[in-house]
Amino acid sequence: MTYHELEQVELTNMCAIIDEKNHKVLVQECKKSWTGIAFPGGHLEKGEALVPSTIREIKEETGLDITNLKLCGVKDWFEPEKNRRYMAFLYSTTEFSGQLINETDEGKVFWQDINQLANLNLASSFLEMADMMLHSTYSEFVYEIDGEHWEKNFIG
Repeated sequence: MTYHELEQVELTNMCAIIDEKNHKVLVQECKKSWTGIAFPGGHLEKGEALVPSTIREIKEETGLDITNLKLCGVKDWFEPEKNRRYMAFLYSTTEFSGQLINETDEGKVFWQDINQLANLNLASSFLEMADMMLHSTYSEFVYEIDGEHWEKNFIG
């Protein structure tokens, strides 16, 4: 196998910041490549560890400092035409502080009632990810291509 045959891997993160007292969760109206409502997060920088990258991304996108992150699971998918695998490490926390930034170039951020999340204009496959992150229903969410169609598989 040559180097060019190896798949490229892109690592990302996302965090559900939960306000238990008010039964709300912080969401972001994404407006770049993945559009719709989702939890904030982003990409790991070269050599960066998972949890520190998540803490950094949340600070950049929301202004909040987060601690005591819990790994909720992983979303994984492969795009054969790009020979690229994407892995999103999904976290949650109830511990946060700081002043919320209402909007960045990534999109608007706002608190949303957890029970009303499904009624929003959600990003593609976000509802399944939110279920995993908020309710620990499974530990891995894999998209696989079956011919021309994407197939969802839930593991754990």
